[in-house]
Amino acid sequence: MERPEVWDWLSQEVMGEKGVVMLIGAPDTGKTTLCHFLISQALRQGIRTAYVDGDIGQSVIGPPTTLGMALLEEPPEDFSHLPWDLLYFIGSPSPARHLLPVAVGLKRLVDKAKEKGAELIVVDTTGLVAGEVGFELKFYKMELLRPQALIALQRQDELEHILKGCRGRDGVSLYVLPPSEGVVPRSPERRREYRQRRFEEYFKWGRKVEVDVERTVVIDPAFPLLNLGEDDGRLVGRLLGLNDGQFFTLGLGIWEGIDEGKGRVYLYTPLEETEAVRFLQLGHITLRRG
Repeated sequence: MERPEVWDWLSQEVMGEKGVVMLIGAPDTGKTTLCHFLISQALRQGIRTAYVDGDIGQSVIGPPTTLGMALLEEPPEDFSHLPWDLLYFIGSPSPARHLLPVAVGLKRLVDKAKEKGAELIVVDTTGLVAGEVGFELKFYKMELLRPQALIALQRQDELEHILKGCRGRDGVSLYVLPPSEGVVPRSPERRREYRQRRFEEYFKWGRKVEVDVERTVVIDPAFPLLNLGEDDGRLVGRLLGLNDGQFFTLGLGIWEGIDEGKGRVYLYTPLEETEAVRFLQLGHITLRRG
């Protein structure tokens, strides 16, 4: 895709301000491509840069259903499979019914990037911008993250209900740009295929493991007081976030069963070491193996 000339000017503006840079836009407006360009330009200037991937459906840092953060030292050759420094499990490929977890997760990842010394933090987001839900998600993300720069990729006026609360705001530079002409739209089918492929890649080297019930806590947002032994059948195949003591995600798993007598939960996961797992967070989708 040919790079718009305005991107070069924009990158200089962003690098001059540093801090948190947040991008918003509807699907297929080129947000992720612009993120990668800004990150590469900053790294070439020697700016310590973090990439926070908030697109839980089309993620490039970590598997789908997770938010990811990567702290980068030099421009990567391939942005499509970046190693992550931290993950935060949401458990769904869509933020629509999970606005609070998404906002909290992004805030925690941005804070960690700052703790690790990032001078510039580029935050990509989903394409959910329409209506009240889109407003609440994007507006309150901005409230939490307090970006120094907000970049809006807008075709017509689809972001105006969000941007009217941003214009004139102290401490925020607002840049409204048209989408790149070379953006190739992706159909819902292609997006589903992408998620499926990413899951297959992630679980390719998975194996069955046992986790001690006594040293872990199962978090199920839908049924917080569930007695696991009474309804294990409902959980088979459910996607899991395997979280550490800070509730960051070490890896993903698939629920295979529980033996209360032995005090064991059985999972399928590529995570090699499970000693640091303190929480098994049940997601909102089911994955079937094989």
